[in-house]
Amino acid sequence: MSEVQATVGRPRVAASYPNVSYASYVVAVLFAATLLSQLDRQLPALLVRPLKQEFGISDTAFSLLQGYGFAIFYTLAGLPLGRLVDKGSRRNLIIAGLLFWSIATALFAFAQSYTHLMLARVGVGIGEAVLAPAAYSLIADYIEPGRRGRALAAYYVSLAIGSGASLLLGGWLLKVIPHAGVQIAGLGVLSSWRAAFLFAAVPGLPLALLLALSLREPKRHELNQAASVTAPSIGEFMRFLRQHSATFWRVLTYPTLLSIIGYGTLAWAPAQFDRRFGIPPSRSGVVIGIVVATAGAVGTLLSGFLSDYFCRLRVSAARLRVAFIGVLLLPAPAVFWPLSGTPGLAYALLFVTVFSLSIAQSAAPALIQGVVPNRMRGLAIATYLLLAGLLGIGLGPTLAALLTDYVFKDSSALRYSLAICAAPTALLALWLIGSGLKPYEATIVALRANVTGDEKC
Repeated sequence: MSEVQATVGRPRVAASYPNVSYASYVVAVLFAATLLSQLDRQLPALLVRPLKQEFGISDTAFSLLQGYGFAIFYTLAGLPLGRLVDKGSRRNLIIAGLLFWSIATALFAFAQSYTHLMLARVGVGIGEAVLAPAAYSLIADYIEPGRRGRALAAYYVSLAIGSGASLLLGGWLLKVIPHAGVQIAGLGVLSSWRAAFLFAAVPGLPLALLLALSLREPKRHELNQAASVTAPSIGEFMRFLRQHSATFWRVLTYPTLLSIIGYGTLAWAPAQFDRRFGIPPSRSGVVIGIVVATAGAVGTLLSGFLSDYFCRLRVSAARLRVAFIGVLLLPAPAVFWPLSGTPGLAYALLFVTVFSLSIAQSAAPALIQGVVPNRMRGLAIATYLLLAGLLGIGLGPTLAALLTDYVFKDSSALRYSLAICAAPTALLALWLIGSGLKPYEATIVALRANVTGDEKC
């Protein structure tokens, strides 16, 4: 058989990738690392009341801690780390980042001022910045293209489960830890919120050891045979984005808009149930955690299934079309869950909101990777995270807080702030995706001429 013939057809492509069972194990380990990162990232959302009381801060100050204190450094560190992902050992970068953010989470438990809280939060952001670009790049080199949408969805579901588990676990800890605090050998008595951060940091060390002992760095699979194996320069990457600007300004912007809704919802949902219905975070956190984990997992897995299914059918702009389905479902529940008059209806609409967001958001990594060469994947994902972080993770919690503090000047008006933030954002995201289907397909067609193997989407 000739060399050309050997590159054609699904079996040959599959044979060039690592063993399926080991690749599945790698996805599972990366899943665990990302789940842990979400535990550390989302935990402050349950602690609005004790943090405001102990440190005398406003909603806006808390939102900066939850949002921009994390997001600015998470996103800015992502670009240089994304370049390292494209040319260095992705496994080692993940291990270093995991240890760094775990230490920062532990330091959060010993903060004595708002400045200390902010510095610890910055440390979490820097440590976590490398994880997503490295994990997505590893999965792309472990999983053949025909199965990649499902694999990325299986990995991405860790974001939803981690976010939900952080609220569930945090709510449970706040319930079981005595209000006066807990005695920890060598550390004295820690208040319940401090103990929660310390416990969240502990799993980082054994997980880093597991990664070091069991995770191998895979061969990089270049889609373009003529492509250089060296990492691209920022200028080269930007030229590529400009060449396909009609596609990229849409596919990099819509996840950012959805992040504003998603992170705003996660940051303020426990406080909303507390202020609106008098349900303390120790109770609401458990229910919200289950809602977020279940809706996020189902939506993400459905997104991955549809993504690969549409690709097999050769539907035009297949992966972006999945995102369009998710955003079609989003506007109404995103606006009305905080306005609901009963807790049950609010929980139900919150479920639909998270479900819709998960379908659309989890499609983003695969559809972005589908329109860039392998050697640019780290930078592409880092750029996506930069925009989603600065305007999503950062602005999502802060925008609602600014409206509450400076427009309504009433903490009980949080529900109106959340609804006002969601309505135009969801509608703009819907327009971006709908108008981007044709440009996205055109970019795929342009790249396909230089692509070998089985890449269809």
